[in-house]
Amino acid sequence: VPQTLWLAVLGIFTAVYLAFCALQAGYLFGAFSRTLPEGYTVAEYARQGFFSLCRVMAVNFALLWLVTRACVKPVRQEKTLLLLCAVLLCQSLVFAAIAASKLYLYISSYGFTPRRLQSAWLIAVLAAGTGCALYSLVTGKKAVRYWMLFSAATLMLLSLY
Repeated sequence: VPQTLWLAVLGIFTAVYLAFCALQAGYLFGAFSRTLPEGYTVAEYARQGFFSLCRVMAVNFALLWLVTRACVKPVRQEKTLLLLCAVLLCQSLVFAAIAASKLYLYISSYGFTPRRLQSAWLIAVLAAGTGCALYSLVTGKKAVRYWMLFSAATLMLLSLY
């Protein structure tokens, strides 16, 4: 697939995410200031943040996989494409921080439960995977092994609870 098509697709995705964050800033970042949107309970707010993160990560990782596999030239050789992929991954990290803040608000209000801890673990695993993907993208070194080790080690620790 030509590089210009991927540039357009990634540009559209990053612009949509930026516009969405700008338009929905009060809703998205409300948990950082412990402010609930009108009409939401803490549980609904946290659950919606968690499942939004899962959807965003699925779309972003699928798009990143397509770009890295189907582009005419390797992404690392095209600086603009590399930059847009990095921005997409950084936006994924922002969504992980938003989901974590909503979950933290929920946990601080009602305490830990096994499902809340599992949700926190998955947010951490997705954020670590995003960080590893960003590292791999920038350096060209494979980091999936470290992500898997982190995931396995933290899952073992989680099972002790």
